[in-house]
Amino acid sequence: MTRDLDSSLLRAFVTVAEAGAVGVAAARLARTQAAVSMQLRRLEEELGQRLLDRSPRGVQLTEAGHLLLPFAHTILGAGADARRALSAGQVSGTVRLGMLEDIAVGRLPRALRRFSIAYPQVALEIVVDTSSALSSRLADGGLDVVVGDPALVESVPLLTWTQPLFWVGARGFSRDGDAVLPVVAFGGACLWQQQVLTALRRAGIAWRIVCTSTSLPAVQSAVEAGLGVSVLLDGNIRSESMRVLGQADGLPDAPTADFGLFMRPVSGAQAAAVQTLQTFLCEELHLGLRESEPLVAPAG
Repeated sequence: MTRDLDSSLLRAFVTVAEAGAVGVAAARLARTQAAVSMQLRRLEEELGQRLLDRSPRGVQLTEAGHLLLPFAHTILGAGADARRALSAGQVSGTVRLGMLEDIAVGRLPRALRRFSIAYPQVALEIVVDTSSALSSRLADGGLDVVVGDPALVESVPLLTWTQPLFWVGARGFSRDGDAVLPVVAFGGACLWQQQVLTALRRAGIAWRIVCTSTSLPAVQSAVEAGLGVSVLLDGNIRSESMRVLGQADGLPDAPTADFGLFMRPVSGAQAAAVQTLQTFLCEELHLGLRESEPLVAPAG
């Protein structure tokens, strides 16, 4: 008889995968590193698959881990959605949310759809733009909540977190160690792009940029077409057409991406809607916020 997957094991796996380190994940889960490591081992034993590659520098998902991650999100999300639907109450109002394309193209839009189902009286207005543009709209009152790059948003974040990036290439990509590495680059104000080139330079890898775009879907398409390699967040990796690359392919460790959650002061009836969205985002992004920890800043 097939056993159901333990949600506590899946939560440990998801948190470690997104934190990139067991220690960071343990802090978010309020558990010891040993306890979290034991949960990961139990999950791998149950599935008969190695889900994570461990090293002194942290952990990275194996191909099986990348395959499991979206299912884990779905399973955990269903339980959270049931709780939200039962406790939605009379929360209502309009919340204007701004976020980066890197977040908007991943799993968060599907999660926001679930938010709208759980809280039908909260109207979401979503803006996708650069961190600098989101910063300006937050400052002039055009947005209530922003998920952006802390280095480019001129406000004090309520929370910050780091997510690992992964080298990716097309499914059939194979690197010749002596050949110049073709790179698909992010243009515009992408802070981690310079980190990518610096990492290649320090590793002594010759590279050339074969395609540059400020559009995430364009970068994904260029990688899928086999034009070159790039770095992506896990949620933006198309596993059916891409594969994760690493040290076995002669590549250095990929950099990380920094994000922050920002808000403007709100009051009155809207404050409850903003609070509800913020708590939801923290749960979905696995930032360790408990519902008893309010995020809404006092107005004025």
